[in-house]
Amino acid sequence: MTALSEIIEALKSARSIFITTHVVPDGDAVGSLLGMKLALERLGKQCEAGLSDPVPPSLRFLPGSTGVRSGKCGVTERYDLALVLDCGSLDRVGQCVETVEACPISVSIDHHATNTRFASINWVDAEAAATCQLVAELISAMGVEYDSDIATCLFTGLSTDTGSFRYSNTRASTFRTAAALADAGARPWEIAQNVYDSKPYGSLAALAEAILGIEFSCGRLIASMAITAADMARHGITEGDTEGFIGYARSIEGVEVAVAFREVGLGTIRVGLRSKETVNVAGVAGEFGGGGHVRASGCTIQGTMEEARSRLMVSLERSLREAGYTWTA
Repeated sequence: MTALSEIIEALKSARSIFITTHVVPDGDAVGSLLGMKLALERLGKQCEAGLSDPVPPSLRFLPGSTGVRSGKCGVTERYDLALVLDCGSLDRVGQCVETVEACPISVSIDHHATNTRFASINWVDAEAAATCQLVAELISAMGVEYDSDIATCLFTGLSTDTGSFRYSNTRASTFRTAAALADAGARPWEIAQNVYDSKPYGSLAALAEAILGIEFSCGRLIASMAITAADMARHGITEGDTEGFIGYARSIEGVEVAVAFREVGLGTIRVGLRSKETVNVAGVAGEFGGGGHVRASGCTIQGTMEEARSRLMVSLERSLREAGYTWTA
């Protein structure tokens, strides 16, 4: 029996289902969570969606987003099954971990190659452009037709995790899924307007400061930016509002690796890593207990901003040399 058929059987047998995803959720996380919830409710399932962190403002236009609980996920031993989406490891669900662990059956659907296979049933496909692509396949296999709400949620995940279909994970199958979702009622222009073209001024002001503060290393092969807790407080933004900042560092000509350091608590630095062509940043993130994709990964480092930068740069320099890069001091 394939993982897909196992998941379908488990979902059909379950009456109550808890759905969650990773901390600081992005478009793929929220899109897959909401699209899956809507589809399961069409099948008559009792579903509750819970997140450790709130749905980011740019994604609150998505159908069903107002019904998602955030923070401590609440009552345990209440659900027949936990469905964990777009999560490479169980700890990534944050405050919802106890709820997941209390469920007799857990299902993980993910596209991160570094997934730890932590669930009872795991469907991990690193070739998929986004978890939303896998969820779209699952919904179709369960016999649920996409409506405009489901399609909007899933298209959002495809768009955001491929950088508007610009990244190397974009394949012919990605466009076929996107076309099917557009046929079902997803409106790409409306999604783009909400996700990319409706930023709070504070976010743009913080972005400007982050760009001006970029530091270059290893002959300008590495571009790193830092966003402190004080920066976010001063501009009235949250960590979710800094999503996408790293793309500007990555876009600089000649840069192979981009790094974004975000101070999310006293002595806690969340690190985003992106590479363009060669360096496996998932391997670097893995050295610090993180993971993700070869070209897009992240980790959390305990310590000050400077301590995190110092420790990470040693690994990045080694990875650049292993990838064949050379530079002069």
